[in-house]
Amino acid sequence: MDDKKTLLKKISMLQDQIESYKAREAQMEQMIMEYNEFIKKQFEVYDDFIKDIGTSRLIDPVTRVYSDEHIMKLVTYYHQKAFEEGTSYAILMVRLQSPHEEQSLVNVAKFLKRVVRIPMDSVGRYSDDTFLVLLTDIKEDDMPKVVQRIENGAKDLGSLRVAARYYPSEDFNLENIISSMEEELLNG
Repeated sequence: MDDKKTLLKKISMLQDQIESYKAREAQMEQMIMEYNEFIKKQFEVYDDFIKDIGTSRLIDPVTRVYSDEHIMKLVTYYHQKAFEEGTSYAILMVRLQSPHEEQSLVNVAKFLKRVVRIPMDSVGRYSDDTFLVLLTDIKEDDMPKVVQRIENGAKDLGSLRVAARYYPSEDFNLENIISSMEEELLNG
């Protein structure tokens, strides 16, 4: 009789273990599905980022720098990469004060491309009168030097205003970084 009770007890324990393993298997399958979805989204973001390479959508037709759409994709991609890898970068927003002509925009774009380290850094047209400059692999101490170089070198290009932010010391949220620069250029 004791053998039967012991055997029933072991059977019960094994059934409990089987249920536990089944629950764990279901959790693992759920994690694999979530991971697959995450990887799929990462590939979609990457595909979306590079789909315009080699097309005219990549470049602003007036200024010949990156288009607003592409520079924002590039900044977003680099921001995510910096967050994941624990690296840093700087963003500058350069605004040409009104009134300005199309040729002034072209001159500012050419100037900005000369003062940054292409291909490490990127310049794009953010809006009608504003450019965005992504500075990669830069120390926080060097960012004000770049801003000063832009302000000093652009005196004959018209009135420019520059806002600068350094990631991660300024903010972790990219939208907050961009909106704070916009606000500074509009109100400051």
